[in-house]
Amino acid sequence: MLGATACTAPLVGPRISRAEARPAPPASPLTFTKDTDVGTLKHFAGIHEGKGTVGLKLFPFQGATAPANFIVYDIPPGASEGVHVHHLDDRNNLGPYDEYYYIVSGQGAMQIDGKVVPVAAGDHVHTPLEVSHGIENTHQSEHLKVFLTFIHRSVGT
Repeated sequence: MLGATACTAPLVGPRISRAEARPAPPASPLTFTKDTDVGTLKHFAGIHEGKGTVGLKLFPFQGATAPANFIVYDIPPGASEGVHVHHLDDRNNLGPYDEYYYIVSGQGAMQIDGKVVPVAAGDHVHTPLEVSHGIENTHQSEHLKVFLTFIHRSVGT
């Protein structure tokens, strides 16, 4: 599984800094990058005020500005990313993002706009701006692995 670190929006209740989440860019330009999340996940408690501690890996794009960002979540049993909402005007400082959750492995439940939606490996869920959402691992013993794409939106896009 690919991975790395970089986020333009705060992800956790106790906020992580960009410096903490983003590795230093390479000394010279590269034609491609390769990274792994094996053994490199950072663990954060209370992501969006969720339950427990979740492993995550952010993809850095070598420090380049990108409208799309990628995260790998490794959510242990009973843990969650808390329910939150992204607004176009960024009134809550969570970033103006549409989010796309791809369930790599495991099973869980997403709370989306007040509804509980079961999710399992192979499912893909889009949560647009202005829609509350969060994800929880509901399995008793297996981790829930999620590949999350979040796309920066601005007025006019």
